[in-house]
Amino acid sequence: MTNEEKMKEFYSCADKFINLANEISKKDNSGKVGAALRFAAARYSSFEMSLKFKDMAKEKESIKKSLLDDYALMLDENLDTYIKHLEKK
Repeated sequence: MTNEEKMKEFYSCADKFINLANEISKKDNSGKVGAALRFAAARYSSFEMSLKFKDMAKEKESIKKSLLDDYALMLDENLDTYIKHLEKK
């Protein structure tokens, strides 16, 4: 599988979560959906890390740094995309 195919698969998976969040937001625009999605991501990330690390307590800070670094990169990418989109309006 090429890198391009992997990225397409990655975005397709992410879009499924976004589509569900958008659907739920139609009934609740209080901001709870975004908070719940972030909580779910944190919970799933914690579970995922529990499968990779034998001593999570010992590795907690390095795990947290790695996850936060990843999130910061993804957040920057998406913020930049929305900024560019809004500038075109």
